[in-house]
Amino acid sequence: MPACIDLRKSHLHRRHGDLLAIYTWINGERALVLVPGMRPKSPWYVVMESAAYLYDDPAYLARMCKKACEVLGLPSGRPHWVRVATIIHEGLPDLVAMPCEPPWEHQGREFGSLVVTLDGKEIAAQALTVPDTGAEYVPV
Repeated sequence: MPACIDLRKSHLHRRHGDLLAIYTWINGERALVLVPGMRPKSPWYVVMESAAYLYDDPAYLARMCKKACEVLGLPSGRPHWVRVATIIHEGLPDLVAMPCEPPWEHQGREFGSLVVTLDGKEIAAQALTVPDTGAEYVPV
C-alpha cells in the first residue's frame, strides 16, 4: 500500500540545524519524519509509532541512525549518527503524546452550508456537518 504523506498538515515540527523533524500522520499512524532542510527532493527517514519502542534499545537505535544518515545523505561518521539518534530519542515522547489522528479529520463530514442574507447580501454563513460520534450499535 502506498504511503499518504501531507507535510502541510503536520502536528509539530522542529528544526535541528540542517535537519527538520516533522511530527505528522502517515496512513493514519503517528510518524516522525526527518527531512534534510537544505536539500530539496532528498530522501526522508521515517520513524513510525508502531516501531517507536524499538528505538529504546541502544544497539537498534545506533544501527537505524547509521541507516538514517545513509538515507538522508549525511556523512557516516559517529558525530552525525549520534546527532540523528539524539533527535529521534528526544522526539519519541512527542511522537507518542501527539493526537491519534489529525484534529481536522474528526470534525464531522460537511454536507452543505447555511447562508443568511439580508436584502440580497450575505451577512453570515456556516458549514453544516454531521458530527462524528464514533462507532455505534445499530440493531439489525
